[in-house]
Amino acid sequence: MKSLFRRLIPLAVVASLMLTIIPAPVWAMTTAQEIQIGKEYDADMLRSSVMETDPLMNAYVAHVSAKLWAQVARKDIPYKMRVVKTTDINAFSTLGGFLYVNEGLVDFVQSDDELAAVLGHETGHTERRHVVTQQAKTQVIGILFDIASLFSPLLYHFGNLAEAGLLAKLSRADELQADRYGLQLMARAGYDPEANITMMEHLGVLEGSHSDLLTKYLQDHPGSKDRVAHLMGYPELDPKVVTEQERLVRALSDEERARYSIANLELTALLKTDPNHPDALLKLGDAQLALGYTSRSEQTLSEVLQMGDPATKTLAAERLTALRAMDAHRVTLMQPNLTGLLTSMQNADDSLAAAGGAINTRRDEALAQYRTLKSRIDSIGYEIPDFSNVTIKKGSRLEAISFNLESMGRAINSALDDIGTSVNGVGKLDPKKPTGLLRESAAILKKMRAPLATNPIASSSIALFPSYPELLDQINRASGEMVGSVDAARAATLQMDQAMGDLDGLLRALDQVRLGFNGDLAQIDYNALQPKVQSVLAELNNAAGTASQAQQLYNMARSQQLSARITLLGIGNSPERYATLQYALNRRFGNDGIPYSDMLRLNLTPGDVTTASIIAADIKSTPSDVIGDALSHHRSLVDEANARDMHTWPLEIFTGLIYLDYTDTPQSELNGDG
Repeated sequence: MKSLFRRLIPLAVVASLMLTIIPAPVWAMTTAQEIQIGKEYDADMLRSSVMETDPLMNAYVAHVSAKLWAQVARKDIPYKMRVVKTTDINAFSTLGGFLYVNEGLVDFVQSDDELAAVLGHETGHTERRHVVTQQAKTQVIGILFDIASLFSPLLYHFGNLAEAGLLAKLSRADELQADRYGLQLMARAGYDPEANITMMEHLGVLEGSHSDLLTKYLQDHPGSKDRVAHLMGYPELDPKVVTEQERLVRALSDEERARYSIANLELTALLKTDPNHPDALLKLGDAQLALGYTSRSEQTLSEVLQMGDPATKTLAAERLTALRAMDAHRVTLMQPNLTGLLTSMQNADDSLAAAGGAINTRRDEALAQYRTLKSRIDSIGYEIPDFSNVTIKKGSRLEAISFNLESMGRAINSALDDIGTSVNGVGKLDPKKPTGLLRESAAILKKMRAPLATNPIASSSIALFPSYPELLDQINRASGEMVGSVDAARAATLQMDQAMGDLDGLLRALDQVRLGFNGDLAQIDYNALQPKVQSVLAELNNAAGTASQAQQLYNMARSQQLSARITLLGIGNSPERYATLQYALNRRFGNDGIPYSDMLRLNLTPGDVTTASIIAADIKSTPSDVIGDALSHHRSLVDEANARDMHTWPLEIFTGLIYLDYTDTPQSELNGDG
């Protein structure tokens, strides 16, 4: 009897709403009823899913969504956003203004604008009352069962989700209408509408790779190619309709928000049709400086001096003076000790190879254990008792048991998600086809090694060489964290396997229980079950905690790598380029990192400063205090985040967003270069 959990949650919701809602057709639902149902679903979500509690992550998503919601028409809806801690790339809306975005999607998007595109789409469903009005022949009771069935994590892993009606299986017309509304919403909120297209195109790349992370999104939404084609017909994106002035405003906005790479692309394209626009040229010069194109920047700023107004010319002259000072500094750089650098690089290659071998062995064992565990979890689904004809009364003993079972499901899903992330994400150091984090470490070392083979070595590369010892330390730390992540995942798998044996026994005992005439468990049965319930729940929570540590270490390794990537951009080679990083940090986190002179004095890198800035924003401190504490305890900045109990997944996401400010080139990903 396997359908207990398919009915446990929906019936709990339906019982509280039956008198007022069941008789009404869906098109008669009032806003007050819609909000009340949304609250019921939200309560289910909080019990059955793990929510991200990191303050900076929640503030970030809330900031983007609040800008969108300031533009909505339904002012009587109290919009609420939650971040679900899962790697699946998805977002969805329910009723009454409740929206949910998976952290995997926040990790996937490459800018605030792309996140706004997704959240705008989901807001569009609420604004257009799609869930309320879908298929007029459907009664509210049917929608209640369909939507509530989404919220039990046990359903997914015990094989019932395929039978359940998914919330977001809306009509194609509804999806396209939500796209239209979301596009209007993000444009009015000041986000770049082009991000809607790049988001769809990024999804298209993932669709082509048949990624399991995208499965739920593809169930809930049409294919990206069709949506892109449709979006391009709207006036916000139609190249025949968008004016040069609108393009300029968007490009200047992107540069103003420190999206240097995107601004460079947009301004360059714009100036091909209007080559003498002084404001565009000035901002292009700024973007080129940020990206390290100093010669191009000098040429661009020189053009501004020939055509700008007095104020613009003054700004251009100041920037040119700074650029020439940078050139004067470069010629004084001393040639490095190449023999020592080459030895260090060879040692790093050897260390990564050794770590890769250890990780490969552990990963293969962990994957085998993980697959066995998933198979066992699936088989236990057939032992779930059937209470499908029971209405669970609020405050009853049966409700208490069902809530505990929901908590078990949450722990199982959380553990499986974190274990899968760790054992699959570290990848393999295969000489022919490396994958995962190991491939990324190898790519960073390759990028560091490349300048050593050139003659003469570019001055920009020479300026980076003093950072090499710290970069190599970061790669070594990442390797250690990968090993630790896989080991923790293996430990969590063993803990989970033990707990599943006890859960199996609990479900068999529950299957023997009969309900009394009042529809509740007898007190004697409840007393017999409750110790087993609490014991199994504790075991599963312990396993989920160990799995969470595996994911924490995994994202520490990712953060180390991204920190190294940021440093390799050469942002720390001059005060002028470092100022562009400070500006980006201030725009996103409200602090400037630390002064350039302090970075040099403390022997830190731009990646270190970025990490410190993020931690400071998360814990409401200052970058200087964060750095001081890390140095006093001889910790890396990423280790400092862990020591401060910051979730390292948000740390990795925000570090990645800063990196993308300098590197985001959508077309390169579409061509397979990203």
